[in-house]
Amino acid sequence: MWRPHWITTGRTITSNKSSRMLMLAVLATLSAVISVTSFRIANANEGVIEVLSISVSSEFPDGIRFKAQIQSDNDIDSIAVRFRIGQQTRGSYEYLDFEQAELVDSELFWRTNTSARYIPPGTIITFNLEIEDSEGNRLDTERQEFIYFDARFEWEEVEEGPVAVAFHGPVKTRATIILDSIIETLDTMGPILGADITIPIRVTMYNNVKEMLEALPPGSSTIRRELITEGQAFTNLGTLLVLGGGTGAKGTASHEVTHILTHRAGDSVLGNVPSWLDEGLAEFGNIDPGFSYDIALEFALATGRLLPITSMPVLPGDPEDVIIFYGQARSIVKFMVAAYGPAMMRELMATMKTGKNDNAAIQDVYGLTRVELENQWRETIGAPDYLPPSRDRLLPTPVPWAQVQLFTLTPQAGSQVVASIETTPTPTPEPTAIPEPTATPEPAPESVPTATPAAPVVARVDVPGAPPPEPAAGSAGPQLDESPPPAGSCNAPQYADARLRDLTMPAFLVGLIGLGLRRRRR
Repeated sequence: MWRPHWITTGRTITSNKSSRMLMLAVLATLSAVISVTSFRIANANEGVIEVLSISVSSEFPDGIRFKAQIQSDNDIDSIAVRFRIGQQTRGSYEYLDFEQAELVDSELFWRTNTSARYIPPGTIITFNLEIEDSEGNRLDTERQEFIYFDARFEWEEVEEGPVAVAFHGPVKTRATIILDSIIETLDTMGPILGADITIPIRVTMYNNVKEMLEALPPGSSTIRRELITEGQAFTNLGTLLVLGGGTGAKGTASHEVTHILTHRAGDSVLGNVPSWLDEGLAEFGNIDPGFSYDIALEFALATGRLLPITSMPVLPGDPEDVIIFYGQARSIVKFMVAAYGPAMMRELMATMKTGKNDNAAIQDVYGLTRVELENQWRETIGAPDYLPPSRDRLLPTPVPWAQVQLFTLTPQAGSQVVASIETTPTPTPEPTAIPEPTATPEPAPESVPTATPAAPVVARVDVPGAPPPEPAAGSAGPQLDESPPPAGSCNAPQYADARLRDLTMPAFLVGLIGLGLRRRRR
């Protein structure tokens, strides 16, 4: 019995020796690590970067102002802010301005008062600073959130779950009504669309039209005067603006928040949900719908003005057609959910989220083309089927190219003969005789003959069929035809042959030369 005990004791002793050796090795290793760590920390302390303060302020609608005070053992080389606007997947990257030193006050003003860089009020801005000194030491601050409020007012909030409604003034009751309508819409449409309803939704409620107009994206004054916007959703940001003083505020908030859910459920990097489906879902999810769209649908059905709804990627331009468009869109979405169930609509959104367009997604989920689905709906409302135009009818009618032929006065094979203009000849007036100048006698032994001045030589257009005029006495050649130009011209002389027109200037020059020679002889 002692042998096993010895073995055990021996093993214990051996084990103790091994443990001691192992502990010594571990301690030696830890000592080395600590030494290295201490060395690195010492080096880091030589270039430590410290953020003394960071501030972000809203100057809506002009922009956002970032400020930071940074201190380092070395000169600060760069300070950049990386921020993400709302729920966008891509962020922005900008550098703050400062004078290089060990202690710096930096600043950046990010403008938002243009159409391209507009940010709606109430949007969450996620940001952090990236700082680097002249020795290459770098510090990235932790991400922070900033809400880009409208700086014109002092805001309060009511919130429930992921939804927060900002308001100003004694209108908390209105804000609560808006909040309740959005929560109800999330509970109803979230399961139908398969959208994530846990992501924050920020709502800014304005009390009147003037406040609302100044908060909307920059646009033309005409649009601002003619249209009253009761609500607008910024689907990629998760932000919503609502006119709380409107009679349909509940319905507006419900409609617009459904747009946000549809974007989350069906939009992809390759494309968005088409307008007919997007607006149809928004009105289908509206907890307080109006009746104008139903009336517009009945009118279109009675007058034969139904639109090819599923073949329209965007809203029509005619205001009357826009109302009909909304009525049709809501009706066909209601049909799709009632006939095929909410699960099919949820599957349709998920399929479009993969990047497929609406036609391919409808084919995959419903086993129908867009037109076949639309015609099923048309049958339920008693409308005739929509027959899309055939491809042959859409092709343009071929027109043969005009054959280019030679333009000539001389008839040739394959050429176009140009006929002369028939014109009644105008009698040529007799030229007035030019009196001979009296020669002045010169003391020369011989008399020099006097030359008769030559009249200017001009070209004449001969008209076929007209007798050639007799040259007048004393004339030096044919005269210019003074007949009026044909109708439609700009009162410019019409020449049948360009070669005749080109003789005018040479003939005129010959006449001038003749006059010059005569004067020299005198």
